[in-house]
Amino acid sequence: MWAKYLLPVAAVLLLNACSSSRSVANCTSVKCRPQPEGRQLVIWWQPDLRLGNADFSKVNVDD
Repeated sequence: MWAKYLLPVAAVLLLNACSSSRSVANCTSVKCRPQPEGRQLVIWWQPDLRLGNADFSKVNVDD
């Protein structure tokens, strides 16, 4: 009886884990860069203005 409920739940959890975004260390592709969320602005810093590995900053935008 539990088997018919377990398979769909396991499938949903697996698909959800595969579709969630995750950070990849040392990724140089544009696909790895974070996207702005809601009312945010992502500022990309030039290499000479960066502090360590932080190549971007997220800033909230207010009216």
